[in-house]
Amino acid sequence: MQPDHWDELFDEIYPHTYADRFDEEESATEAFAAAKLAGLEPPAELLDAPAGFGRHSIPLASAGFHVTAADRSSVQLDEGRRRAGDAEWPRFIQADFRELPFEDDAFDGVLNLFSSIGYRGEDGDRKMLGEFLRVLRPNGALVLETQHRDRVMAIFQPRTWDPLADDSLVAEARRFDPVAGEIETDHIYVAGGTRRTFTYTLRVYTATELVRMVEGVGFGEIECFGDYDRGELTRETRLVLRAQAPASSYSPGAFGSSSAAI
Repeated sequence: MQPDHWDELFDEIYPHTYADRFDEEESATEAFAAAKLAGLEPPAELLDAPAGFGRHSIPLASAGFHVTAADRSSVQLDEGRRRAGDAEWPRFIQADFRELPFEDDAFDGVLNLFSSIGYRGEDGDRKMLGEFLRVLRPNGALVLETQHRDRVMAIFQPRTWDPLADDSLVAEARRFDPVAGEIETDHIYVAGGTRRTFTYTLRVYTATELVRMVEGVGFGEIECFGDYDRGELTRETRLVLRAQAPASSYSPGAFGSSSAAI
């Protein structure tokens, strides 16, 4: 796997700035709700991609799901293995989501949670979604949870400053282009008298744009909600999308029917 621009953020910076911010109980609740929305029960075979250090994968595996945790970051995967200990599941696999190293029809469900789309532009996102469809079994479900453009417009903050527990801090300066649907961010990490800055652009989709993209790679039965309990999608909520693989085997370029509640 060739080095990627994003590897600096997710291998070297993210573990220090975000890994300790997540509440384990809250992460487990999200994971179980996502699996329920996908219509799955243990021991269903799940792909969590990207999985990071396993904050969703590990509780799902503990509940009996057979979880494959895929991520580009070897650093985060190693941390996930450390947290999981000697458990058989989850299985941590280094992979690029645009070219997954799994056979067709390998999983009952795919989870893509916590704004894990938009980092490599629309072409990269289409490839990722197409790979999710390829590895799903017929009628398998994708659950994707992310920020959406309309909410970003309502809550956008051009600057934030977050002190961390170890006396380091994270500051971010953001520039939002609502027409392109892009946020350019200077992510600044200061620790031990040193400063690191990583600038990146994130594509944020409207629900309409995301539904069309998911439908375009071949998913059907597409629905959009404001939470994992099928609440109403509004400008005040994040976006939870559920889509289903066709009953027949995956066929590139196939188009599913959409019943998106947007």
